[in-house]
Amino acid sequence: MNDVAGRPPLDGKDLDAAVDHARAALAALLRGPGDGGETGRPERLAEARALLAALLERRVSLAAARMDERDAEAVAAARADRDEAIAVTGALLYWLPAGNAAWPEVALTLGRLSYDRYTDPWPGAEAPDPDDLDAACDLLLRGARYDDADERTTLYLFLALRDRQRLMACPKDATALMTWGERLLTFPDAGGLGQAGLHDMQELELLNRADSMARAGSRGPRGPRPMRLAAALP
Repeated sequence: MNDVAGRPPLDGKDLDAAVDHARAALAALLRGPGDGGETGRPERLAEARALLAALLERRVSLAAARMDERDAEAVAAARADRDEAIAVTGALLYWLPAGNAAWPEVALTLGRLSYDRYTDPWPGAEAPDPDDLDAACDLLLRGARYDDADERTTLYLFLALRDRQRLMACPKDATALMTWGERLLTFPDAGGLGQAGLHDMQELELLNRADSMARAGSRGPRGPRPMRLAAALP
């Protein structure tokens, strides 16, 4: 699957034609003889899925950057591309062994797409699905390596963990949030949040974490007792 990343970036009609061609090629492979069309050619199927997923993700990214939110057809097309990209990438990840060299990058791609669907900013979006947020956090955490994670991946991880921590306070998520926040601070622009902005966000999350733990309290022999603020801080 290394040749997928090495392909020149496409745009406009060339990109649309490439998506149509990749989609047709994958469909032809799936219609072939054998066990679900996969027996004897799993590598070709993996390549076809990887190519289609990469092309769809690029088209969604370009559409998002140029989106006229008043254009209902453009919004619907971008959402359909994103849903298809998630389905195709999910099928690829399901097939790949965990030890495969391509697994981390595919997991990161699916994590980013899942978080983008969870945070859909366009008009008419459905209610955010917590399953998308869980998928984003879990896949990004499994696919990223702290020392090697780039700025984009680190930003996605920080934001996804922040959102899940707000939905359902979890000590592991809180710790991971602070860890990846520190990693994000190593980049000059802090993922577009800015150093000062990220510091403010981290302080707010620490305060929210402390407040949540204080309200939950701890249970002693005589019932609940409030926790100290210091116990909530690293």
